[in-house]
Amino acid sequence: MLPPIAGAGDPLEIADPGWDETGASLGLSAPQLQAYAAAAGFSGADLATAAAVALAESGGNPSAYNPETAAGTPDGQGSYGLWQIYLNAHPEFAGLNLYDPQTNANAAYQVYAAAGGFSPWSTYNSGAYLRYLSSPAPAPLTPLTSITTFAPATGILNLMAMPGAPSPTPIDWTAVSIVGGLSLALIFAFSEL
Repeated sequence: MLPPIAGAGDPLEIADPGWDETGASLGLSAPQLQAYAAAAGFSGADLATAAAVALAESGGNPSAYNPETAAGTPDGQGSYGLWQIYLNAHPEFAGLNLYDPQTNANAAYQVYAAAGGFSPWSTYNSGAYLRYLSSPAPAPLTPLTSITTFAPATGILNLMAMPGAPSPTPIDWTAVSIVGGLSLALIFAFSEL
């Protein structure tokens, strides 16, 4: 939730994300939140941060509302929606449906842009949003360093190095094939006993 204007009072509560009758969360997922954030104007790494802030603020529940009574907030001017837009500090959003995910994302982007970042959100400042960041992307795959060819007539497997990679030695599979063939013959012979 957004902090109240300076000196307005106590720390704010995190809005309850809500649960349905089966116990499932009513919240949107990080990819859904990122889609709303992108449509509002967030980009790059700030998409993941915006989604994590929304999850920390509202549990991803578009209907989340925190009356901010601990801050002495007047009735109806608490924090609304996914990004918990604090109406007392942002009266420019009065009259908008801040429970609508895209409207809330648009308001969040305006607050973010005016502040030059996420500093208006207490969950960002406290680091609470960090637990909602997606896990880092897997490490990139190792680049291909060779091409394998097999010549059935000679039984030779050739590993040709890619440009810039060390050159491997070709493997003569003829000896391996003979040993493998003898092993199969022995297995067959003993299974007949």
